[in-house]
Amino acid sequence: MTPKTELQDFFACAAENAARMFNTSDDHEVLPMWHAVNRSDEHIIIATPWSNDFEKNAVEHHLRKMFQATGVKRLAFISEAWVATIHEPTAGALANSPRPSEHPDRREVLMVRAEDRDGTAMSGFYFILRPEHGKPTLSPLKIEDYGTHTAGRMIGMLT
Repeated sequence: MTPKTELQDFFACAAENAARMFNTSDDHEVLPMWHAVNRSDEHIIIATPWSNDFEKNAVEHHLRKMFQATGVKRLAFISEAWVATIHEPTAGALANSPRPSEHPDRREVLMVRAEDRDGTAMSGFYFILRPEHGKPTLSPLKIEDYGTHTAGRMIGMLT
């Protein structure tokens, strides 16, 4: 058995905390947040609520600068998101596909992504199941295959 890497351990911790926050919050929602570890091994937690694309772009721009300036070597990003599966992910299919939030086959997820400064990354998600009656629940964690194409403005924040 291969020993777990630091990134795998960090990802597992972030995924466990994401599920715990979702399950224990009154509204079963999780704000977008970051867990960063800098070159001095200090841990920084940052919540980044936003309400539109302008605010998302501002967060992305300022966090990239901050992560560089403070020497962040590893981070985890946790956020609720919409995902869509494109069965033949060619460049043309991706370019012509609507945003996941507007896709007819979209699914709501609680996403977890961990990245190292060297470009190594892991992603996974829980499907959010919101029944008509009763409290929302999470599916089991689905870790994405390394061949899976994950895209978005908050991907590759350390590179």
